[in-house]
Amino acid sequence: MKLQGKIALILVGITLPYMCAVVAFGFYITKHPGPVPRSISVPLFCFFLLTIIGGAMIVSRMARKRARIETAEEGKLRRARAVQGLKAGLVVWGLILLNGIRLVAQHEIPWAYAIPGLTVDVLLVVVFWTSLKRLKKFETKAEADQQHT
Repeated sequence: MKLQGKIALILVGITLPYMCAVVAFGFYITKHPGPVPRSISVPLFCFFLLTIIGGAMIVSRMARKRARIETAEEGKLRRARAVQGLKAGLVVWGLILLNGIRLVAQHEIPWAYAIPGLTVDVLLVVVFWTSLKRLKKFETKAEADQQHT
């Protein structure tokens, strides 16, 4: 199985159980209005974090293993795809951040919920931005090394 197929399978394996948990959580909220017990919200949040961390570790190991055996042209193509993905992620999280700012400015969201949400949005924009800068810095370094040889 090719690497892209394995990664797609891992990502589906990560997102599908979490989306099922979110749907079940939505059904719970409709049947039991009022505050959500911590016995439900905390494990759901922990499951979310563990799937992201575990999936990231697995995909990262697979990518590093693959990077050892790839040619220079395959590496360049892989980095180009990564740049496209990071740009798309930066645009998406930028729009989510702007929407959050709009909702706060219109006083539709209480500050108690807005501050953690906007903090996560800013954090993700920074992560995507720094990852994109690091990748572009590596690209320019690789191009300079190729010109010297």
